[in-house]
Amino acid sequence: MKLYTNKRYNTIALYAVLVIAINVLIVVAVFKFGTIMKILSALIRVLMPLIWGLAIAFLMNPIMVKLESLFTKRVAKKPVRKKTLRFASVTVSSIVFLGIVAGIIAVIVPEFINSFNEIINNFSGFATNTQKWINKLLKNYPQIESFISEKLVDFGTDLTKLQPMLENILSGAWGFVTLVKNFLLGFIVSVYLLFSKETLIAQTKKILFALFKKPFSEKILRLSSQANRVFSSFLTGKIIDSLIIGILCFIGLTIIDMPYNVLISVIVGVTNVIPFFGPFIGAVPSALLILFVEPRKTIWFLLFILILQQFDGNILGPKILGGSTGLPAFWVMISLFVGGGLFGFVGMILAVPTFALIYSLTRESVEARLRKKKLPVSTQYYVENPDKLYASKREKKAPLTPEQLEKIVIPSADEVNEAVLDHDETENEES
Repeated sequence: MKLYTNKRYNTIALYAVLVIAINVLIVVAVFKFGTIMKILSALIRVLMPLIWGLAIAFLMNPIMVKLESLFTKRVAKKPVRKKTLRFASVTVSSIVFLGIVAGIIAVIVPEFINSFNEIINNFSGFATNTQKWINKLLKNYPQIESFISEKLVDFGTDLTKLQPMLENILSGAWGFVTLVKNFLLGFIVSVYLLFSKETLIAQTKKILFALFKKPFSEKILRLSSQANRVFSSFLTGKIIDSLIIGILCFIGLTIIDMPYNVLISVIVGVTNVIPFFGPFIGAVPSALLILFVEPRKTIWFLLFILILQQFDGNILGPKILGGSTGLPAFWVMISLFVGGGLFGFVGMILAVPTFALIYSLTRESVEARLRKKKLPVSTQYYVENPDKLYASKREKKAPLTPEQLEKIVIPSADEVNEAVLDHDETENEES
């Protein structure tokens, strides 16, 4: 017995099965959310060395590319094998990366920990001095004075809770050993990734074209290239910008004799990676720290941070970053709200390039559809010419009056036939 299939019914059945499967997955995800999160956490924990490797390779790749270009143009006068060139570039970039990490650990971390311990151990004295200064400053505003005093006590309690965590880090507990292990394994993975970068990309393209149609595969590759360009330019530029701001902050705080200049410079430099809100996030805890130690210098510190951030926002940042994102300020703010709310500090860092990519793709899609409809793509046109976007309303004609109807002359059939015959004869004579 021969079975006959109907492609239309097969397609409908396939879509029905997919819809049912998706609904079942949604129900399972809702009722087993905790179990799913545990599985995802375990999977991420297992893949953490690979994640570290990808992150380190992403940061080292610009250094490696610059070194390859430098070696090709200036160092290697004769043609050099590609593997030899890659080996030299990866080796030098690895030394540079490890040198930066070792320098940060050797110089900043001990000073950071000592300052933090000193703050916690002497907090009672700092709190007393600050309390006296607040009482003197706000003696005519008892409600504000009471509110600030309560917050000061709460802040001291929070700092006291942080000291055991810091001691655990120093003693090797609290995942410090796991962190070092993941970093070392990730560094090894990053070296392998950089060595075989072109091969891995070629294999990915091969799989992509084998599984999907050519137009879809080309679209995915174009999207990946655009995402790499946006993320690499933004993150690399922002890290360089924040490093310079941290160094300038340290120099400035040292000149004006501010306490805990290393600790505050690290806070300002790290939070500066966050666009828009970063300067405020770093300035608030730093100002509170100076307020506890030397309250009179708090205003000078805030003025210095204001000048430093104006320099960064108007001169240094545009020079380094340029138009790497192309994201308007409104969408920068929205992206930070969403990214920070969902994924915390890391989300705030990655939110801007992610939204910039989505914004760019959406703009390209909208402009392509407008061109297809033969409409202008400039936003300014839709601001200045809103009336041209709508078709003019047709005027409603009033019905004819009886007098107008009487004046209408309707020819008879014979008259119409004669007119047609006369017209045909005239055309024949002309031809």
